[in-house]
Amino acid sequence: MPTEIQVEIFSRVAKISRAGVRNLIAAIPPLATSAAVPLVYKNLNLHPLTIHPLASLTRYNDLMDRCLASGNLHAHYIRGIQEYFHNNNVDEGLPHLRTAAEGLYDNAIYLYGIIMLCRGETAVGQSMLDSLGWRENKKHADTCWKRIKRSIHGIKVIRLPSYTTAFMTTRATITCHPDNISDRCDTCYYYKQITKFVFII
Repeated sequence: MPTEIQVEIFSRVAKISRAGVRNLIAAIPPLATSAAVPLVYKNLNLHPLTIHPLASLTRYNDLMDRCLASGNLHAHYIRGIQEYFHNNNVDEGLPHLRTAAEGLYDNAIYLYGIIMLCRGETAVGQSMLDSLGWRENKKHADTCWKRIKRSIHGIKVIRLPSYTTAFMTTRATITCHPDNISDRCDTCYYYKQITKFVFII
């Protein structure tokens, strides 16, 4: 079987699960070299680590490095959370989240967008959240936020001064049901999402 076909097979299996790649290698050991290539690392499904991003701080170091070098969106999202929230290294974490968001990873789109809103980058933040289609149906964006909360669970999230400023500034413009976090119209949607992020609701 040509090498390029082997790589394509591993790449497709990698999108489904890391366990699938391991099982394929175990079943056909001679194919192992075709799995250790950038395309496979780029597509490797790291979903379990997106749920528990701190797990890769002490384990999976080589895997994370290879995935990051290959442009894996999950890996950038994971490293972004580690740096931005756990290590409080904003300058290091934000580019990783931006890379994942620009690569169209939904959770990263939401997280990068809400961070931009809270940093006063209103146009960027709103554009990111808008791309998730909340005006038509808020369910998708809400699901992203639930996943993000799970990802940052157990991490002490520092409330930066810019977050409070964004919250207060936006709140001052809201006249429609400002104290009902669940009731979100086109006017107060961004404010309610900022509130959820600032207070991790």
